[in-house]
Amino acid sequence: MQKLTHVEGTALTDPVIKMLFQSRIITILDFLQEDVEKLANICKLSIPQILEARNQILTQFSAPVINGSCFIDKIRKGTISIKSGVKNLDNMLNRGIPAKTITELCGIAGSGKTQLALQIAINCAKETHKTVLYIDTKGDFSALRIQKILEKCQYSFKEVAAIMNRIHISYIWTMEELVNLFKNLKNGELVIDNLMLLVIDSLPSLMFQYLGEDNKLGLSLLNSFVNYSRFICKQLNIGIICINMQTRWVDQDLTDVEDEENSTAYKDSFTEKRYRCLGRYWQHIPTLVLELERIKENDNENNSGIKVTVLHSIDSGYENRHCILCVGESGVT
Repeated sequence: MQKLTHVEGTALTDPVIKMLFQSRIITILDFLQEDVEKLANICKLSIPQILEARNQILTQFSAPVINGSCFIDKIRKGTISIKSGVKNLDNMLNRGIPAKTITELCGIAGSGKTQLALQIAINCAKETHKTVLYIDTKGDFSALRIQKILEKCQYSFKEVAAIMNRIHISYIWTMEELVNLFKNLKNGELVIDNLMLLVIDSLPSLMFQYLGEDNKLGLSLLNSFVNYSRFICKQLNIGIICINMQTRWVDQDLTDVEDEENSTAYKDSFTEKRYRCLGRYWQHIPTLVLELERIKENDNENNSGIKVTVLHSIDSGYENRHCILCVGESGVT
């Protein structure tokens, strides 16, 4: 906290400041928190003079007061969107994936999270001609997969090479490495030209290493990651997509059923609940959370889709919206 100094236009002169220092009132915060009558006795000033000095300090050092609704409107107007290139998804969100914020793709294993993230990365690099940084924490990224999708879309060899060249891959194996990467982006030690989108696939793969006794260390690193992410989102005007896991819990309930002989029997019923990983701290960090669920048509493996539901959004009216995406050889459409 800043040290208390002479304030122009008030009774806080240098001799008065000296008396305050002798009473161990050193900083501006000390002066603002101290009792008014005690300050008046120490400084030999009237209470109105003390209050005037406080108001002057608050005016000089406080942040401007902004109405909450005006602040939200300001954020919305200043936030651009990144078109996912997936028609149904863009229509559901009206504007695509929001920039300057963190978006989460969550779902159980095999729900299509990586498929959709790859497709958004491909479409972003293809349509905007900007750079995408894809962070792989599982070691299963496949450039051949991207190449096949682009070839199915009838792109020439030259176009495929140009698009793939705009998707940069970084392999990260620990939260420390991830935090250092984001720190370097923040400090300008790592510069990626024309960066538009950053994808992390996935966060739980790194955080699960800190279960048990190392939980506090993991939370500390996650907090650092969130702070760096929010800063570079706004500073670089980019979007960040984080892939998260869902766990599935099934509770068994026993329901009484009476048979013909009036004897009591029991019928099994099951209640399924799904929870997003990364704990309570993470739950409200992303401004947009999309839940993915794999669906099949006519039990045909080659004819499947992904149901995308908005679990959470800072924009009212978006929650519980859903759309169906088709999955085929040409990617997610």
